[in-house]
Amino acid sequence: MTTITIATSPARVKSTVGVKKPVRAKKWPTRLLLTSSIMLATSAMAGEVLSTGSGVSTFTLPDTQRQIDVYHYAPEGADAQTPIVFVLTGLRRNADEYRDAWIEAADQYNFNIVVPRFSPEDYPGVAGYNLGNLTTAEGEVNPTEEWSYSVIDTLYSDLQESGQTERDSYYLFGHSAGCQFVHRMMTFMPDSQAQATICSAAGWWTLPDTDNEWPYGLANAPTEVSHDEQQALFEKNLLVTVGDKDTDPWHQYLRRNYQAMAQGNHRVERAWVYYKTAEQKANRFGLDFNWAFQTVPDTGHDNAKVASFAAAQFDAFERTGAFDVTTPDTAPDS
Repeated sequence: MTTITIATSPARVKSTVGVKKPVRAKKWPTRLLLTSSIMLATSAMAGEVLSTGSGVSTFTLPDTQRQIDVYHYAPEGADAQTPIVFVLTGLRRNADEYRDAWIEAADQYNFNIVVPRFSPEDYPGVAGYNLGNLTTAEGEVNPTEEWSYSVIDTLYSDLQESGQTERDSYYLFGHSAGCQFVHRMMTFMPDSQAQATICSAAGWWTLPDTDNEWPYGLANAPTEVSHDEQQALFEKNLLVTVGDKDTDPWHQYLRRNYQAMAQGNHRVERAWVYYKTAEQKANRFGLDFNWAFQTVPDTGHDNAKVASFAAAQFDAFERTGAFDVTTPDTAPDS
């Protein structure tokens, strides 16, 4: 059986400035481990402390044989009960920088950080990453195992099977293009193992309605989202967020075609439209709605600042079972 090998370098890396990059872990023939100290033939035992620090390893997807680099970080004292946060990168797919942006928060709140890098070769462009690789270049619907969205649960299942986590679920965060990935993953795979999700600063959204054509809505989407799947989506613990200063209508990566502009002039307006569209649809059909909305104070399109906010929110959820935010009644000032 082909599995992931996430083995950490013993040196802890706080920053990429002035230090060597983490050493790539060996590609073991069986398990990819978050620890380098566990015997190859055994799983991490309950309560056993994992090796600390940063690392990068290569995971072979069992169904497609594609290989994906996985960047990761484990704080001191991490064990099989330490929560795992999956982080999805922005447009540049700079997984090492996204991991490093979470190190301070991981130490503070005791999280394991896992950042898969979806290569442009295997997951090209917006279609391959943001839109989940749902279709072939010819427009045919891919099988589920080809979707980029399916990689996250596959990774997590391997971590469970290897004994590196004994938890039933993980936390999920995406910023910018990573948020595009995350909210569509929640839409098309609402039965994922994500316990709570934070989606930050997408440039444009797939609205959860059939009033708008795919990919700006679900009309004529490559695969239908059923009523039950929409209900499961709205029941998810999802926090929609964006920096309150992320209001540049001419940002270089902000899509400005007619359909995107209909969602708002900038990321703050578009995030609010996405949240309110979902809330209104849930209310119309009498569905439970567990989403929240909150802007990040004094923050522009800044992954590191949003990551700090998101980590505090995951910590609140871990302690109380809810995000520590109050969703406003009206659109945020912009």
